Amino acid sequence: MIHFMHVSKTYAAGWKALNDVSFKIGKGEFVFLTGHSGAGKTTILRHIYMDERPDSDRGGQVLVHLNQDMVFDSKNTPDHRVQELRRKIGIVFQDFKLLNDRNVFENIALALRIVGAPTSTIKSKVYEAMALVGMSHRRAAMPYTLSGGEQQRVAIARAMVHNPYILLADEPTGNLDPDNAQEVFHIFKEINARGTAILMATHNPGFYLNNSFRRLVLSQGQLLNREIL
Repeated sequence: MIHFMHVSKTYAAGWKALNDVSFKIGKGEFVFLTGHSGAGKTTILRHIYMDERPDSDRGGQVLVHLNQDMVFDSKNTPDHRVQELRRKIGIVFQDFKLLNDRNVFENIALALRIVGAPTSTIKSKVYEAMALVGMSHRRAAMPYTLSGGEQQRVAIARAMVHNPYILLADEPTGNLDPDNAQEVFHIFKEINARGTAILMATHNPGFYLNNSFRRLVLSQGQLLNREIL
């Protein structure tokens, strides 16, 4: 489903954010992405939804294979198709990124409204997503009235409203207390059990040490547990 092949990414002043990174993530898999701050975790995620691409000179290649008819290739996918890819991927960030002038329902519905989904479809999908994260009772609430844990649940519902093939989570519990962090992680496990592949970047050893999911470990842009592909 996701295939990194010898991916390198160099920024200004020669800083190498990724250095010859190779790995695969299969359909429906749950994988942790760990490493110190600045190790390259966010850069990995940004390559998957093609906000970044590998170095043009021997920078490697990223393939995102969603189904037989939808294959996105960092070398060959043109910019105008990137939005098509992003509509098939859910993304959850540490800082929620909710719109404070819209209530819970409208924050979740926004992605569907942008693509012109029918009103009936929007209503059914938003209610389904709210139920998934336990936020149906707060559908009319404004984001600034919600706790951090509730805001992250809304962000997860927004990411899931279009039934993505892959959910990317960039330190999704970093701003939460331990109890809310565990509740959010439980939601991720439930989402994965329904068939969505998840790549979760995290600093929290309580997650990856107490679960059997595979772990990718980054240090200074290199994958320490390099896989034989």
